[in-house]
Amino acid sequence: MAGTSFLEDDELEEMGFGSIGRDVKISRHAMFYNAERISMGSHVRIDDFCVLSACRTGFISIGDYVHIAAHCLIEAPAGVTFMDFSGLAARCTVYGGTDDYLGEYLTNPCVLEKYRKCYRNPVVFGRHAVVGAGTTILQGVTLGDGCAVGSMSLVLRDVPPGQVHAGIPAKYIKDRSGKIFELERQLREEEDPGGGLPGNSQRGS
Repeated sequence: MAGTSFLEDDELEEMGFGSIGRDVKISRHAMFYNAERISMGSHVRIDDFCVLSACRTGFISIGDYVHIAAHCLIEAPAGVTFMDFSGLAARCTVYGGTDDYLGEYLTNPCVLEKYRKCYRNPVVFGRHAVVGAGTTILQGVTLGDGCAVGSMSLVLRDVPPGQVHAGIPAKYIKDRSGKIFELERQLREEEDPGGGLPGNSQRGS
């Protein structure tokens, strides 16, 4: 085993990701399921004890400059998309699906599908959408460009672009500064003065 806590380039290739950019740092202690349906851009970091599962039917698409902090769980049976500069603080959970718990069906993946009723919907993190530590995000939620979610929140509904939401359930708190988009422009010009760093194909406008 190499001396670094992050996987080396050749080890990243062996993981079998759908696609991967440059300057990608993935902890040796992170776990990936169905890696062939997980893609990521450049300048990505995934820290210790994260679990990312594309499940049997989904995908995970990660753009550029995305950080997923330690102990995060992402389940993506219908797809989870991280646009550029989005990210999760530590111990966040993203559930892209759920069983029906009202008693008319059996639950959990140990039983045959015909005895279950599952709801699966995509989750999308817009550009610069950031999520505070310990937050849970449920299926079907879209976090708009430039929004922020406070720590220890429960996100049941979409968060509009440029807003700050927090609480259980998460509710509007205030607007967030849009300066982040100007800083992004400056960073891209610094990284590639000739025309801007190309981003992930899933990136917003």
